[in-house]
Amino acid sequence: MKNKLVIIALLYINCLCAQERQLISENNDLSLFETYISLNSEGNIFPTIYGEGLIYASNYKSNDYKLLYSDLKSESQKIKIGSKYNLGAAAIFKNEIYFTGITKKLSTSGTNNFTIYRGIIEDFKVKKIKRLPVCNLDFSYTYPTISKDGSKMLVVTNEKEHLHLLEFIRNTNNQWEKGEVIYISHPEFEIINPTFYNENTIYFASNIYDGEVTGVVYTMDNEGINQITELIKEQGSFNIYKIEKNTNNGHWGIPIKVDQFNSDFDDLGVIFINKNSGYLNSFRYSDADNIYYFELK
Repeated sequence: MKNKLVIIALLYINCLCAQERQLISENNDLSLFETYISLNSEGNIFPTIYGEGLIYASNYKSNDYKLLYSDLKSESQKIKIGSKYNLGAAAIFKNEIYFTGITKKLSTSGTNNFTIYRGIIEDFKVKKIKRLPVCNLDFSYTYPTISKDGSKMLVVTNEKEHLHLLEFIRNTNNQWEKGEVIYISHPEFEIINPTFYNENTIYFASNIYDGEVTGVVYTMDNEGINQITELIKEQGSFNIYKIEKNTNNGHWGIPIKVDQFNSDFDDLGVIFINKNSGYLNSFRYSDADNIYYFELK
């Protein structure tokens, strides 16, 4: 009887592992697998690694997004975070958690903007929540992500009128202060879900589109000759991009589309476990956002 129980237990564990590693897509660059999350729910967006599992946002069976934790083997559990959480992924370093919420105080123009809150996470409950003072009430700050050593944070902000990636640096007093601007987007395009790959490489998703030209704008010069001054392109789906720092001069380059992570559908973000594997947030299956595991070849 004891041996039968052991066999049953092993079969159960193998079933869970099979669920987590069910191959659904493969090409010369990448293998994509289902996760327990994608097999059992939908409406799940960009995750962050926490312990042996993931914390992610989801509106599954709900009108609003909430934060959940999954060990990738069993039913997800809700993160108790209160009403300050509003949207997007959370960033976690040790027991610190950073997330996007709405400011309680009004800006000088009388509006409530998005801002970044910091809390302490213990037993899936977030406590001691406070707004980061480095976030100006007159602008919005969203999609925080933190470096592996906890020394840097990236946010998406509209401080310079256009959306851009802004770096925060942790000082010796354990406070965040502004660093450099990494990338400024065209005003028609969004930036979502940035993540550090390493200190010189950042991934993010954007609806930047480099596809077919659908129209042109002409302007007549002083000699009466029409010249093309603007190309109009159809706005496409979200894709994964990376931006790299030139280690010789310290300057960040331009965003490059990372083809192996993209499809004809919205691809909303990528996070790495190591240099060869991680999780991809995509709309490409089941007509809904979800979280998949990938391995690079």
